[in-house]
Amino acid sequence: MAFSNLICNVETRLMPIIGYPMAQSSASQVYNKLFELYGLNRIMFPIELQPEDLPAFMEAAKLLRIDAFSLTMPLKKGIIPLLDHVDPCSRIFHSVNIVKTVDGETYGAGMDGKGCIGALLGAGAVLPGSTVVLYGAGSISGAIIYELVQKKVGRIILLNRTLKNAVAVADTIRENWDFSVEAYEATPELLDTYAAQADIFIHTSPLGMYGFPATHSYLGFVEKIRKSCLVMDAIVNPEFTPLLLKAKECGLTLVHGLDMMISQMTEIYDFCFGIRPGDAEKAQCRQVLLQYLDSLKPNTP
Repeated sequence: MAFSNLICNVETRLMPIIGYPMAQSSASQVYNKLFELYGLNRIMFPIELQPEDLPAFMEAAKLLRIDAFSLTMPLKKGIIPLLDHVDPCSRIFHSVNIVKTVDGETYGAGMDGKGCIGALLGAGAVLPGSTVVLYGAGSISGAIIYELVQKKVGRIILLNRTLKNAVAVADTIRENWDFSVEAYEATPELLDTYAAQADIFIHTSPLGMYGFPATHSYLGFVEKIRKSCLVMDAIVNPEFTPLLLKAKECGLTLVHGLDMMISQMTEIYDFCFGIRPGDAEKAQCRQVLLQYLDSLKPNTP
């Protein structure tokens, strides 16, 4: 990347992405491409921080005139008490992943849910009245379910290896938005049962993510999914996760995590800069991201 947008003067702005660990982070590739396309005198690169570092980081951000930054796990919850304004969904699900400063006030928001919806709609999903099955009950699942409820889906089923975590997300949705989410343990039998009922299947756990120490112990449920179902994995790296490889083998329509990331960029750029990237810009970002992920693959003799 040429960084032709960078003037390197007193107006140059650092927009870091913070979290831990960050070796797997690829978001800066997309941000920097869009900075270049729109001629913004900004640069992003990842910085590793732990939750206990956040107060010092916020003070440093003021000193360095950092007016926007992105963040990922494990910081999405810890940042909330340090912000002046956070939207209700992001506060409830501890899912802030973008912060901006306006007139000295900090505003935090979570764009995971909106990114997911954008990727699904881009793949041709029909959301009203549909049955959506989610596998994984981390904070991202709550944000996605919130957006699905706003889109008037008919039924939401949430499966998770630890049942109490799925129940907690379902209870939170019911108490705050009066929608009943069905919560179940992610056993092979129940994955088979509910995958077969899905119009849209979304994987929202870290199983199969680059650098994560565990992967799927069972993917037989993919064979039960109907051919008309969209199968999405929220994981960005690798592009083809074990779940998506199995879904591809079964002839299903895939929605990649990198499409969710790029859809998030539309919302984040609108939130921070009042810019909504179009299809041409998104296509360039997708190409840059694919090239970067390809560069991470081990060289084969």
